[in-house]
Amino acid sequence: MNKIKDKFILFKKILLENGKRKYIAVFAIIFAVLFFCELFIFNFKWVNSMFDKPISLSSPTLKNMTLNGDTLNINDNSATIEFTNINNKLKYLMLKPGKASEHIVTNILISASDEANKYFVTAPQRTIMSSVKRSQYMRLHFSGSVETLRIEIKDMKGKSMNLSDIAVNVHVPFMFSWVRLIVLFLICMLLYILRPGSPLYTYMTDLGQSWQKKIVISLLVFHMVCLFGALHWNSDIVQNYGQFDNQRQYYDLIKNLKQGHLYIDNNAPKELEHMENPYDSGARYAEHIPFRWDAAYYDGKYYCYFGIAPAVLLYLPYNIITGKDLPNHIALFIFSVCAMIGIMLLLWEIIKKWFKKTPFLVYLLISTLFPVASELSYIVHKPDFYSVPNTSAIAFAVFGLWLWFSAEETKKELKTSVSTIKLALGSTCIAATALCRPQFLLSLAFGVMFFWEYMFKGKKLFSKNNMAEKLSICLPIVFIGLVTAWYNFARFGSPLDFGASYNLTTNDLTHRGIVFGRNGLGIFTYFLQPLRINAIFPFIHDFSADNAYIGYTSSEWQMGGIFFLYPILIFGIYGIAKKKLFTNIDKRAYLLALMSVVIAFVIMLLDTQMGGLLMRYSMDFIWLVMIASSVTIFAMYNKSADIAESKRITTFVLTLSAMTFLFSFLSVYAHSEYSLSFGNPRLYYSTQYLFAFWL
Repeated sequence: MNKIKDKFILFKKILLENGKRKYIAVFAIIFAVLFFCELFIFNFKWVNSMFDKPISLSSPTLKNMTLNGDTLNINDNSATIEFTNINNKLKYLMLKPGKASEHIVTNILISASDEANKYFVTAPQRTIMSSVKRSQYMRLHFSGSVETLRIEIKDMKGKSMNLSDIAVNVHVPFMFSWVRLIVLFLICMLLYILRPGSPLYTYMTDLGQSWQKKIVISLLVFHMVCLFGALHWNSDIVQNYGQFDNQRQYYDLIKNLKQGHLYIDNNAPKELEHMENPYDSGARYAEHIPFRWDAAYYDGKYYCYFGIAPAVLLYLPYNIITGKDLPNHIALFIFSVCAMIGIMLLLWEIIKKWFKKTPFLVYLLISTLFPVASELSYIVHKPDFYSVPNTSAIAFAVFGLWLWFSAEETKKELKTSVSTIKLALGSTCIAATALCRPQFLLSLAFGVMFFWEYMFKGKKLFSKNNMAEKLSICLPIVFIGLVTAWYNFARFGSPLDFGASYNLTTNDLTHRGIVFGRNGLGIFTYFLQPLRINAIFPFIHDFSADNAYIGYTSSEWQMGGIFFLYPILIFGIYGIAKKKLFTNIDKRAYLLALMSVVIAFVIMLLDTQMGGLLMRYSMDFIWLVMIASSVTIFAMYNKSADIAESKRITTFVLTLSAMTFLFSFLSVYAHSEYSLSFGNPRLYYSTQYLFAFWL
């Protein structure tokens, strides 16, 4: 007994330390608690049904199904089986809709007449899957003794199941999940490491130290592995990337580029040419005129109005080398990895220049959160062609900003010099965004802001001093601008026409115009729309962008405004409202935050006016607000006066970061369009019943 007491005292002593032994002890406690939860909390159905007595169900009444021995053959999309004279309290229902290998998904409605309801009470619909065992055991909550139990089975026409696979008051089997245990354990470990009182916050960011560099590289590799796996979640999109014409635009573009053409198809139906307005979607459908969805139709040919840069940089070389088409999700992976690297470099440069008191843990946290909010949460849900231009533009933009900011170096003798090579490469990257998403060209304003004092103020712009630097900045922009102008003119007869208004989709963009009334709708929908939350997995849900706008504006189902969906972005607004956070710091730090939000706002308005209310358009500006939020968070840590204030800052940062990570993860499952419930139902329902274990 004394030995046990001594070990307990030693354990308590270890918990008061700050060394490795304390972390090992805490992690051991966390694992033990989670293991207990996995055994008894997450498996409460097994515990709760352990002593139940099964009730036999026989002589069912069938509708739209037939019974052959033990086999139920279902003959319609809605079939009903009813059991009468049960006269017992019902606890758990087991229903297996076929063999696990068949991956059958069905929705069922359970009704019962009980002591409180003579004429049936119907429970909410439940989705079950033959290959997800956890979904097949349902807790019933009817009132008292049940007289009749009715089960309506949907969407199983032509399929069969066994009558013996329907049972009540069964013993729910024990279903241990190592995946859930390990994931929760890693999350709890991470939360403990990141807790506000962690001594690890005393280590400031300095990637010049080899140990920090190794951690950053390891984190990047971990992100790459996770991203590559996640991009395969929606297997329906991944496997059918070349099935539809609108997804093949880059493939057709590079095929024609190799032949010396700029169009993707010169065989547009002659009926389009004879129409009074070929961009009138209602007229096209009414007159039964075939057309290529979402291609730009101009002068009898189809063109790809999406940026050509991804096609030339990735799709064309891949096709030349392999003779095959590059899957869109692989292009997204490559550009996303480039974006993640660019984000890490950009944040490090910002810290190195202005915020040297930023904890290394905070740098790692923001470096992870930045790409998740900016792009990854959307492209994991929908890894298709449409996200490639946005993702490539983000990669070019963040790399361009890093190259520009890192071009300015202050030597030990406090002399400032500028690298012409980095200036030129930075300008090349920023200008290249015009060939991905033209809206990103507004990022050029950052160059003016950053180099204003050094190169542009007063008469410096026209002086011969710093001529090499000025040419390094301007020549790549001019050259790519001329290439872009030629490309546009060769296709659409105007150097400034990118062709988006000629697309054949739901509305005529050639007559769309700029309407002030759309602005308020865009501001609310993209920024301020609250989330739709309920108690059903994934707990946040998409919804239609309802409005009272009398006119047409294209829209997709929305997830919510970015400040609700990604709460970490609130710091960006806080930062520009609290200029005093940036006192005694280079004024360009505050201007960076301010301009990021302003440019994001302008791009949002442009997207609203030119395109409408589409979820993927938010990728055009979230990264900008994320820059403002990152700068603000760094400034708050550098401004903190004592440990207590730093802890308060950490508490706010961790809270909003955790909410952002959680909402980002849930949003992948929440989309109705190209939903994972259809694209990968086994993953969707496995996650649902692991996450919402009480179902």
